[in-house]
Amino acid sequence: MNAINASAGASAASQVYATRNTYTAEESSGNPHKAGATSDTVTLSDKARQAENKWQELAAKYDVHNMSAGEMRSLSRELFDGGFIGTGEMMVIGAPTSMNEDPFKKHDLLNDMKHTYQLSSAMGGHSKESSELYLKSIEIIQRLGQTRNGSVA
Repeated sequence: MNAINASAGASAASQVYATRNTYTAEESSGNPHKAGATSDTVTLSDKARQAENKWQELAAKYDVHNMSAGEMRSLSRELFDGGFIGTGEMMVIGAPTSMNEDPFKKHDLLNDMKHTYQLSSAMGGHSKESSELYLKSIEIIQRLGQTRNGSVA
């Protein structure tokens, strides 16, 4: 199950777990090493399951290291519509790459965002709020890339 950053999105994107532990008589009596193992059951709410499915779809659909401007805007909108990000993050992720942006030129969105953040921070170009929005946006894009590559547990 891939983790979804609940703080970056709406409640529909958060994962809800109900965990129940079942123990054998020996375990309940205080001897957990005697015969029998615990059994954990994890249940996702329907909204969490839908959010997880949508997250997987987005990860499969978008390569955060090879995206056109149009794809960046579509991704930002789909993340927003899915409840994974707020309006501020949507604007950061979907922002034009330049004044003369070629809508078909591919970019490494994740690394470009990291580089831009470092440069603008070094020049004092971020308020506390804009810095937090930018860092949340980078985190979301990074997690999406990790999900695509199968490296998020």
